[in-house]
Amino acid sequence: MSKQAVIDAARADLSYTENPPGSNMTKYGEAYGMNGEPWCVEALWYWFNEAGERMAFFGGGKTASCRTLLRWYREQGLTADKQAIQVGDILILNFSGKKRDGELDTEHCGLVVEKGPLAGTWYCVEGNTSPGEEGSQDNGGCVALKLRSVKNVVGVCRPQYKPEEAKPTVPDYKGRWSEAYWEEGIRRGIITESKDGIYRPKDTATREEVLAMILRNDGYHG
Repeated sequence: MSKQAVIDAARADLSYTENPPGSNMTKYGEAYGMNGEPWCVEALWYWFNEAGERMAFFGGGKTASCRTLLRWYREQGLTADKQAIQVGDILILNFSGKKRDGELDTEHCGLVVEKGPLAGTWYCVEGNTSPGEEGSQDNGGCVALKLRSVKNVVGVCRPQYKPEEAKPTVPDYKGRWSEAYWEEGIRRGIITESKDGIYRPKDTATREEVLAMILRNDGYHG
């Protein structure tokens, strides 16, 4: 798993909305165990966990507070200057200009997924926002892709993602004693063919995975 897996999980939820409208009731809050509250941080927690990057978010812990999230990353030395934002960073945002303890308050957050069209702008996937420029940006009720400027950035959290897994130039079972078995298993449809050549031949299989492979060999597809 990797940074891209988290980004993919977030993008997959674009246009997701709380139900009923105005309730702050979401699948994120349900999974987190605190439904009905503002959920921009809960959505981040959910995407990181779904992508297998639990430890990269708040050290594997749980928080639904932008303020607590930023404080933790600062304490760990895992923040960056807002002029050096990167894809995969978490932006802590302020729209009102209100201050708390002498600095801009932490009102909202989003996951950086790509650079914006102008210098100092970034596209973020955010939960609990509005789909356009109108409406509340920090309690809008949906997941949306937002163009944000550094002028609204209070802090930049930089999660420590797992290294990207290198894709093999040939299937990773090649050269192993079991190579011929892999080829035949793929030919028969017992093993699902991998587009990226990653089969992980040394991984263990669960009982249900073994059962599915055996039955696929008999022509059963569920």
